[in-house]
Amino acid sequence: MIPPRWYPPILTYHRVHPEPVHDTPTLSPAAFDRQMALLARRWRPVPLATLAAWLEGQGPLPPRAVAVTFDDGTDDTAAHAFPILARHRVPATVFMISDNVGRPGFLTRDQLLTLQKGGVTIGSHTVHHAYLPSLAPDRMHHELLDSRRQLGDLLGRPPEFLSYPGGGYTPVIAHAAREAGYRAACTTNRGTLWHPDLWALRRITAHPSANSWPGMALLCSGYYNAFRRLRAPG
Repeated sequence: MIPPRWYPPILTYHRVHPEPVHDTPTLSPAAFDRQMALLARRWRPVPLATLAAWLEGQGPLPPRAVAVTFDDGTDDTAAHAFPILARHRVPATVFMISDNVGRPGFLTRDQLLTLQKGGVTIGSHTVHHAYLPSLAPDRMHHELLDSRRQLGDLLGRPPEFLSYPGGGYTPVIAHAAREAGYRAACTTNRGTLWHPDLWALRRITAHPSANSWPGMALLCSGYYNAFRRLRAPG
């Protein structure tokens, strides 16, 4: 059986913390370390920019490429995830909710700058983590534009990449993201499997089941996307 047309897997993480966080997908540092060790040994982790360039037709992609992303920008990304990423030399993108910078439990400007200096790409997760399809057009544009401006002012460069909160987007929102200056945007299991779209890049949530070689191989095989439920945009 030949896999469908697909682009390399983009894995999504939220929390890496010793204690379970019941309302957010969470991995222990040991589990995350195991997964990054598997990726570093068996695959070729690449920055999201490398995958975007390949989709744009601007460069090659190494065999067995995979991208790692984080949503929300909680402070355990710096405390627990970043040292593991650095040890295994796995590049990653952290999508930050711009209004949460410096708030309790979230990354500070200094932490974001440290991550950026360490090779982590900082992307936008909107201003308030609002579900974009439910917003009026002016509020939707505010979430896209102001988050990019705020993060650019804080970090010295506007983010190239966006993650739609809850994966929610529509063709109108994807067009607005492009017009706002983003190079690409990530969703979840919404979108189109057969025609990769830079403003609707599908991702796979990494759970503890990927701590083993078979589990990670399934996530990164191409077949995982083919058989999971595909929701329409919106």
